Order: sequence, then structure tokens, then C-alpha cells
Amino acid sequence: MIRFILTRTLTLILGLVLASAVIFITLRLLPGDVAQVIGGTQASPERIAEIREQLGLNVPLLTQYVQWIGGIVTGDLGTSILTGSPIEAEIVEKAAVTVPLTIYSLIIGLTIALPLGVITAVKHRSAASRFLSTASIAAAAVPVVWAGMLAIMVFSAWLGWFPSQGFPREGWESPLAAIRSLTLPALTIGLIEGAILFRFVKSATLTALDAPHVLTAMSHGLTRSRALVSHGLPSVGLSIISMLGLQVASLLVGAVVVEQLFTLPGLGRMLVSDVGNRDLLKVQSTLFVLTAVILILGAVIDIVHRLIDPRLAEAQR
Repeated sequence: MIRFILTRTLTLILGLVLASAVIFITLRLLPGDVAQVIGGTQASPERIAEIREQLGLNVPLLTQYVQWIGGIVTGDLGTSILTGSPIEAEIVEKAAVTVPLTIYSLIIGLTIALPLGVITAVKHRSAASRFLSTASIAAAAVPVVWAGMLAIMVFSAWLGWFPSQGFPREGWESPLAAIRSLTLPALTIGLIEGAILFRFVKSATLTALDAPHVLTAMSHGLTRSRALVSHGLPSVGLSIISMLGLQVASLLVGAVVVEQLFTLPGLGRMLVSDVGNRDLLKVQSTLFVLTAVILILGAVIDIVHRLIDPRLAEAQR
């Protein structure tokens, strides 16, 4: 197990280095001169050269990359060229909206997917099971923007239950108002993620029902449902844990879109604004942090999965 943890940690570090290089190079390939954008169209060549020196853009790209990575290792992500604030402080501030939104969306998705996925797998030959499977395909294909607009029209414009835009100025000092403002965005992402997870849970449950030990339990007189609960659900749970690692990236992408639609001051909205303003250092640092969160969660889930299910280690020997 220790060997697996060390190997997974090394893979994680290599993944982070590769991701940082890809993010850095990709942003440098964007058209336009950051110094020209900051200085304005009327800036003199001397002023542009001065800005380039201030931003460190006049040194070789490899030096810029090494300086950036060195800052990350020491916990210094740099300073925003637009606001003049430490980038890590701005990321933490915006994450106070994005992280709860992601967790809220995941809770809604699991609340939908787990019971419906298990029940429709047990009753998979019923008309209701076939209907829900078809509906989940349609729901998973719905664009996030369209789902968000529908949620605004129904739950905000017609019913007036939740605000359609914005986040309380006092933030989480008013928890109820903050949760109300996140409900429609979370519902938008959660319904789509729930449809995706539903199909996965149903498939994992059907696989568990066909497992030899579950079939043996049924041959000894247990009903399909009782055999699943007694002997099949642990394997379904393990499958769901591994699936959640993959869904984190999808949830974060969904959060970026809905933050624009619902004007939430989160990481996604900040990222889109910074791209438009050519705040490259802040964009690349924010992208790296989001990528690192996804990679680290994936590694943690792999290790937890291996700890819970030692059969994985035996299967790979």
C-alpha cells in the first residue's frame, strides 16, 4: 500500500508539472500584448517597455515559468496587474462562493441519482425504469445555460421562491440569504449531474445484482432487494466513489458557466473577467489552482478506493 501511495504521489507531482507547463504555454500563445493592453492605445514605446519590465515580460519565457513555479511552491501566486492585490487572497475570497456551490450541486445530484438509480436497477424491466432512463439521457444532454434560464423562469419569475441573480454583500455572514442565492445555480448543475450519475448508479447496481455472491444470496431465498442491500451495495458504493473523482471537473466547469448566468462573484466569473482584461498571471494561477484541486482529489479518491477495497491491489499483481 505504501508503494502505491508513493507511486500515486509521484504521478500527481508529474501531472501538476505538466499541467502548469501547458497552462503557461497556452496563455503565452494568446494574441495581443499585455503591456499594450495595460498602457492603452496612446501609450508611448517607452511606457510600454517600462510596463513590460515591471511585469517581468522582458525576460526569457523559461525564466518567467521558473519564477512562477517557484512562487507557487512557496505559496506566492503573484500580484494581480489590475487590482494590485495578492492573487492567492483573491482566489480564497472567490472560492467562498464556488466551493459551496460545487458541494451544493453535488448534494442535489446525489440526492437524485442514488435512490432513483438503485430502485430503477432493481425494477429495471418496469415501464418507470425505462422512462427514467430515457429522461436521464435527455436531461444529461441539456445545455447548462438553457437549464439555468428555465430554472430562473420557473422558480424565480413565476414562483418567486429564489433570487435569480447576485450574492449577498455580507456573504456568509447571512447564511440563509447566501444559500438562497446559490439554490438556483446549484439546482441547474445538480439536475444535469444527477442525470449523469443516475445512469452510472443504475449501471453499477445492475452489475452488483449479477455478481455471483448476490446471485447466491438470492438462491438461498433472499429477495432481489434484500440481496442487493445485504451483499451488493458496498460494491456500488465503491464504484460511486471512483466516479465522483471524475465528476469534480464537470462540476467546476458547470460552476464557471452558471456563475456568469447568475452573476455570482465566484472563481468562474473572476476567470472570465481576467481573460478579457488580459490579467495573465492571475488567469494562469487560477487555472493551475483549479487543475491542482481536480488532480489532488483524484489522487485522494484513488488511495481511499484502494484502502477500502484491497481486491484492487490483488487484481493488479
